[in-house]
Amino acid sequence: MKLRQLQDFFPPERHRDIEALYNQFRAQKGEDVEAFVMSLHERELISDETLRDILTQHEIFLTAPPDPDVPLPRLTERHRLVALLGKGAMGEVYMGRDPELKRTVAIKRIDPKLVHKPAFATRFFAEAQITAQLDHPSIVPIYGVERDIDGCLSYAMKFVRGKTLKDYMDEARAYYEKGEPPDEDHSLKARIETLLPVLNAVDYAHKRGVIHRDLKPDNVMVGGFGEVLVMDWGIARPIGKRERVTTSESVEKTRAGSLVGTPSYMSPEQASGATEELDGASDQYSLGLILFELVTLRRAITAESSFETVVKAASGARAALVHFNAKEKIPRELRAVIEKATAKKPDDRYRTVGEFADDLRRYLRDESVVAQPDKFMQRVQRWIGRHRGAALGLGFALMMSVFVVAAVIQWRGAVALEEERQAARLREQELLELGGVVSDQAHQMDGKLYAYESLLSGFVNAAQLSLTTTPPAAGDVKVILPEDVKKPDGATDVRQAKVYDAEISFDHIDLVLPPGTSRTDAVDTELRQLARLTDTMRRVSLLSHSEGALTMAREEARTLVLDQGVPLVWVYLGTESGIVSGWPGVWDYKEDDGSAYDPRKQDWYKLAQDDIGPIWNSAGVDESGLGLLLTASQTIRHPATNKRLGVAAVDLTFPYFIDTLLESERLKGAGEAFIIDTEGKVMVRSSLKDLARNAKDYKNPPIGDAGVLGAVGDTILQTMKKQPSGHLQIDGGRLAVWSRVEATGWNYLVVGDEATLLKASSK
Repeated sequence: MKLRQLQDFFPPERHRDIEALYNQFRAQKGEDVEAFVMSLHERELISDETLRDILTQHEIFLTAPPDPDVPLPRLTERHRLVALLGKGAMGEVYMGRDPELKRTVAIKRIDPKLVHKPAFATRFFAEAQITAQLDHPSIVPIYGVERDIDGCLSYAMKFVRGKTLKDYMDEARAYYEKGEPPDEDHSLKARIETLLPVLNAVDYAHKRGVIHRDLKPDNVMVGGFGEVLVMDWGIARPIGKRERVTTSESVEKTRAGSLVGTPSYMSPEQASGATEELDGASDQYSLGLILFELVTLRRAITAESSFETVVKAASGARAALVHFNAKEKIPRELRAVIEKATAKKPDDRYRTVGEFADDLRRYLRDESVVAQPDKFMQRVQRWIGRHRGAALGLGFALMMSVFVVAAVIQWRGAVALEEERQAARLREQELLELGGVVSDQAHQMDGKLYAYESLLSGFVNAAQLSLTTTPPAAGDVKVILPEDVKKPDGATDVRQAKVYDAEISFDHIDLVLPPGTSRTDAVDTELRQLARLTDTMRRVSLLSHSEGALTMAREEARTLVLDQGVPLVWVYLGTESGIVSGWPGVWDYKEDDGSAYDPRKQDWYKLAQDDIGPIWNSAGVDESGLGLLLTASQTIRHPATNKRLGVAAVDLTFPYFIDTLLESERLKGAGEAFIIDTEGKVMVRSSLKDLARNAKDYKNPPIGDAGVLGAVGDTILQTMKKQPSGHLQIDGGRLAVWSRVEATGWNYLVVGDEATLLKASSK
């Protein structure tokens, strides 16, 4: 960013003041406009709004990479490497795992062999900076820069599950190779629509003053849910800024001698070596070549050698615009768009990539394109093509008055057809809105469940530490077994709790030995290790309500838990030796048949044994009368040996889940909401809320059960298995809309009258 650009954010009468302030700043701290802007804000010389405008509209800021001696977060402190995904000319890309946020990330790090070469470190850091500042839905987001244990710069970014645009085109080509027409997802229209997000992202980057310079199908990812992202900004640079060009071993890779880019997708000016003069028109040419390939399913530039490829690219030579399948014809308008975007002279191309995208949209809307405007007869033909009924009616009316009535009927038919099209477009928009409402509600469920998972994982970490370190002395912690509760020095705070309908201790955790176990030194050691987890268990339960619950006075917090209720009503764990401990203290663990309780025999314990993270169990009935409970459990392992020490768990009440998450506010009363588990069974439905609250014995019926949705339920289930979100028209004018709850694998489903649901979602 230059001083002149900064001054544009202020009225002319303040330009001299800004310049004077900057000169003072520069004399002390050197050329750094961004630091100058931040100093103005710190000194309250510019408002929050002005700072926001500057930081969201300025061109890209680039600074030198951090000094190797300056500490950065270490890769192993924040992320765990899982697997190598691939290598490039400058770096390696790994799949990684963020253990705190429970998400998979991609981690790119500079090749260790290049870490001591300043030019490569500068380019690598510039890639991270540029990508991070390009905040666009179709540009992969950067999470942060780190330094790994080898001292190599790395950065974490969103992990994109999907395929490259090249793979997508290979799939489309495979249909023709089998003698079949492509399906809807690979049709010409779908292929062009896939390119539009790429054009939008590149146009956005150009407006921020950055060119990509290596646009090719391999650098575009098509995600599993239709998202399209532009990847690998490794050789991107601010327009007009000089750079030091590094070399590579292969011309087909990103760099070739003094060339920067991939020859098969280079503009003539880029292939000619005019690296410093490149601007957005060069990226546009590359995008035009990609459009050529999407339309024809053939590469625009092919050659026997890398050298010949560069020569062809420099001369602007392309293959003939002929489809991979000779029977397929390329529409005239599409030919014109490709020709204009790939014109040899930059001035003959579209002025911006945004105008290129606009022309493609005109083509998709069956409108005249700027690249080759319709002539008179073509406009007539296009009008007739859109209004066939009206055109026929007019023709007949002119020819023979006797057919006036027929002409009027034809005209009305065209009007009716147009009305049908308008209604179809409106319905499609309403369906999208409804799907968004359902998806938002599913995401809210996801967010809550992930938050509870994080609390459970924190509990597991605390339990791991407690079970593997020296226990407190016998007098420093209170161990209360069932036989000790009623003693004078036992659990003196036990009282009747409204929520639990039982006598409960807020201050103590319960400890219960498995059948046939007697007190030994080893058992006493484990009991003291568990007893010191009392505060941790209480904190987990209180945090499930809010962070503010931790700062409540003791009695206020006691009332909240015992009489009002919190989401996580039980926090507990069982050890490999069979001891069970839980909070709040109840000391009443029994099997269904009344026999002594052994946690190792319980589903919550057995299901978590082989999992490395939290696992959610299907809803079960709480013996204490809290209705249906949803349990999340996680294995506790020894940090050194990985030996299983036990299993920790938390219970979420379904009444809370129902009241806060089951129904969207906008859709209440418009349809019935369901939670469908991974086996296709109904965990809960909004029409049976009271059953979930007061259940004594609950079996999850299949969605296809006659008492639920019947045969249509099986149809919905099969469709849900194929699509994580979507909608389906069913019998009687009803509509089913669903979205996956990723934390558990369930589906959130809403079923109701189509008109009622669409009306409710559009409020």
